[in-house]
Amino acid sequence: MEWIAPGEVSVGDALREVVGGNPLVADILARRGITDAGEARAFLDPDYYQPAPPSDLPDVDIAAERLLEAIKDRQKILVWGDFDVDGQTSTALLVDALTDLGADVVYQVPHRMKHGHGVDVALLQTYLNQGIKVVLTCDTGIGAHEAVKAAKQAGATMLITDHHKLPPELPPADALVNPQRLPEGHPLRDLPGVGVTYKLVQRLYELAGREGGAKRLLDLVALGIVSDVATQRHDTRYLLQLGIDRLRQPERVGLKALLEAAQVQVDTLSADTIGFQVGPRLNALGRLDDATRAVELLTTDDALFAKQIAATLEVLNNDRKQIEDQIYKAAQDQIAKNPALADDFEVVVLLGERWHPGVIGIVASRIVEQYGKPAVLLATRPDDPLARGSARSVPGVDIGAAFAANAHLLKGHGGHAGAAGCSLDKDLVPQFRRQLSNTIRDTRDRDVVVGLPIDAEVKLGDLSMGLAEDLNRLAPFGEGNPPIRLLTRDLRVVSDSVFGVGNKHRRVTVEDMDGVSYVVTWWRGAEEPTPRGVIDLVYIPRINDYKGRRSLQLEWVASRPTPGAVVEIEPTLTLIDRRGEADTALAGDAPVWAEGLAVDDLPVEAERVITRATADRAKELVIWTVPPGPQELTQMMDLTGAHTVTVAARHLPDDSAEAFLKRLGGLIKYAQKAYGGEISVLKLAAATAQREATVRHGLDWLIARGEIGVEWLDGDWARVRVGGQASDAVTIAQVQDALKALLSETAAFRAFFRHARLEGFFGL
Repeated sequence: MEWIAPGEVSVGDALREVVGGNPLVADILARRGITDAGEARAFLDPDYYQPAPPSDLPDVDIAAERLLEAIKDRQKILVWGDFDVDGQTSTALLVDALTDLGADVVYQVPHRMKHGHGVDVALLQTYLNQGIKVVLTCDTGIGAHEAVKAAKQAGATMLITDHHKLPPELPPADALVNPQRLPEGHPLRDLPGVGVTYKLVQRLYELAGREGGAKRLLDLVALGIVSDVATQRHDTRYLLQLGIDRLRQPERVGLKALLEAAQVQVDTLSADTIGFQVGPRLNALGRLDDATRAVELLTTDDALFAKQIAATLEVLNNDRKQIEDQIYKAAQDQIAKNPALADDFEVVVLLGERWHPGVIGIVASRIVEQYGKPAVLLATRPDDPLARGSARSVPGVDIGAAFAANAHLLKGHGGHAGAAGCSLDKDLVPQFRRQLSNTIRDTRDRDVVVGLPIDAEVKLGDLSMGLAEDLNRLAPFGEGNPPIRLLTRDLRVVSDSVFGVGNKHRRVTVEDMDGVSYVVTWWRGAEEPTPRGVIDLVYIPRINDYKGRRSLQLEWVASRPTPGAVVEIEPTLTLIDRRGEADTALAGDAPVWAEGLAVDDLPVEAERVITRATADRAKELVIWTVPPGPQELTQMMDLTGAHTVTVAARHLPDDSAEAFLKRLGGLIKYAQKAYGGEISVLKLAAATAQREATVRHGLDWLIARGEIGVEWLDGDWARVRVGGQASDAVTIAQVQDALKALLSETAAFRAFFRHARLEGFFGL
């Protein structure tokens, strides 16, 4: 992907005076198109922003007056939402506000697998038969012609609030509240579904004589804005700023439970917190289960009930991560076998059998990040002739419009510029790939450069907490206001290690020519080789504020060899296969990787024994315990940097659930006695000879059974206490099945490792 260097910019004195602080902040604002001092002040401080009135939205007064009439006459109101976070928060916001105003209200969130997007007419009819007088949609309905017809035939009013792209013909609803009906550039044009419903509720409270009553709902608005990747400008940014302030002092019972389960430090909560910790948990319900429970969580006053739902979200989110990784690997395998799928088309279109329809959109986003072009992932099932998919796009390509241009090949489609969905006959996928690619080639906005924009070039010695705090004044970051990306040249990687669940991430220490060094966090970095030689690095400066201890944290974005620098050649790896041989494999003084057994059980000095938790750099390595998986093997190779590896594979751990849980329980009891219950997931993984993901699932199983409670601390550390609230039988069974699946994968890998060709495990 092309790196887009920061351009020259002229910053006026008025702008510099208003912004103050580090002059780099004013430069970045100017590069992002904010050159007016008043606009900059309003961008940085919501107190200076003048929001647009709710009545600017088309039909909002009609909808608010009809709802107020229904409330006064005690007419039944049905709120119909959607299953993503924008739909969940929109539904919860409307139910909360209408209930507060005395309405007789029920709600329906469709099930992704059973009903799909939109208003299911058959399901709607069951509500109409029960006497519903007002149907109020949120985050959906702009194309619901049949639903409007059914409502009118039943004598009900149909009020549609939505933000998605307008169809060629609008349904004849009683009100169509959609910001896409506003002209380009209007400050309400970018509102997501939850923003539209907030403006409607604002107007409703005004008409009810309770102006300002909607402000308490801004916490939900912030969740929806970030999770729907709404463009953060004008009123959308303003509402997000206010909503984040609300979330930092949460009052909603369900949100408190959710934030606690996600281990969120609320006083420093940011848009990133929502995007990476809170939103995915809510989205997991809509992707894998019934999103109705999310609305229950966000509207309940029962703390115990909220904790139970929050615990379910944790399990589902972990399941979602595993499914996502499986689909991503399968997608990568397809491209590896047929590189033309990524190289020869303007869009990456992939087809997979039994890919989970609720997760393929996330994987499509990862494909977009990797290849810099739109991606469409399609899933098939043996009992369904159609392939159903999700798409994500890049700037300059309106994927929703591209789908519409190829509607003759599709059974159904919908969405907007950045994301869309479709269904088609699976036999038409090759033709669809070609024609969609042609459409994108012909309609792409050539003025939009697809690349990696860089905000400024700095030296490592220029970095400081003061600079990070000044740059953080531009937060919240997100769509339309991306995180600040800095470039530093002429760096070397001096050390790196992997961490996290499944060892997916890296901590890389980089150093410049003056000896200044920083640790950079590289999310999913374990999937890529660590760069060698002299490099240029793009990174995001962030503020880590754990338990009041503020520190500067750098986040890896991209690297490339410094032009003209000498490229270092990796030493050749020497493999010595001693599988099945006697203990002579332990001769010499090389470190011995052995886990899950006592040092006394090894014919070697204790100081030579290493684990993933204790490994250090070494030229040689002996592998005694069969690794639990390929990532753990890669992790140990990265930690040691060994160039000569002797594979003995003499120790084969017991991968049964009974043996693992017995060992895990014993380690937890010891930690409670010796360390006050504080444990490290990595150390537990080493002590059990298992993957970190397996350990976490083991802890989840003990939590679900009510045997322990866990308070997560910094990094992978946790404090375990005895006893807790047991989950329902279904949740316990789900966690147990997931744990057994992980153990089975490990057992299969170990068996394969003991007999297969060694070179394949080491990339040779």
